Amino acid sequence: MSTPAPTHAFDSGLTTPDFAACLAMGLRPLGLVQGFYCGQVSSWSSYSGYPVRQYPCACYEQEYHQTGWLGRVDDLDRAWTAAHATALERMLAEASQLGASGVVGVTTEMNHPTNENSCEVHLYGTAVVLDGVAPGRRPWSTQLAGQKLAKLVEIGFVPSSVAYARCTAMMAEGCNMEYYASGRSGTGNVVRPLQEAHELARSGAIDAARGLSQGASLYGVTMEVHESERYRSTYVTCSLRGSLVRRARRTVPTAAPTATVNLGS
Repeated sequence: MSTPAPTHAFDSGLTTPDFAACLAMGLRPLGLVQGFYCGQVSSWSSYSGYPVRQYPCACYEQEYHQTGWLGRVDDLDRAWTAAHATALERMLAEASQLGASGVVGVTTEMNHPTNENSCEVHLYGTAVVLDGVAPGRRPWSTQLAGQKLAKLVEIGFVPSSVAYARCTAMMAEGCNMEYYASGRSGTGNVVRPLQEAHELARSGAIDAARGLSQGASLYGVTMEVHESERYRSTYVTCSLRGSLVRRARRTVPTAAPTATVNLGS
């Protein structure tokens, strides 16, 4: 007698090893879930920046030139952070409808579909349920899956949520500062305002990511830096993505390593 085919099929974005590792942990995949946001970021320009410091003009006739300055475009960063949060909530709402405990292997795609004033965020992952445990009100989410997730749980940590933070620094050229005119700055010289714009963007994104932790740890961090020019100004955007995890067990049930080869002999 043949076994009847299952009445419910599921889809998943997991690889075969990751799928097998989830089953070994008691996480049963339910289906592929996604969250999407597409909107318009209000028009921004050099006037959107909040000055941090100024730079004197590098040419001789300083009275005829503007002063350069370095600043942060916080409004733009808040808009993208809110867009990511909206897409995340929509993905988790879809997971909740399936009765999921969490979402693993979350992938984040962010871009400008039309121009620099447009904003598109797409999150998707595989909803899973922990057999024998009733799902909570809000499913957890993580970029991790498979062996990486299994090892994290083995040493006493559990996933909490995917995290996204960013910081945009703007360098207003003024009279082009150090590299004004031919021969003022030779090849290989570091343009200090641009260097400090990169440093400000990176440190600001790290600080913003730490502010999301609230007692959790940020794991699996990736950093992306993008530089662009607009209205005689240079913009440096640093984005951080990762997974927030929290410690659920103080003891680590791992065996002490045993030496098998004596490298000193």
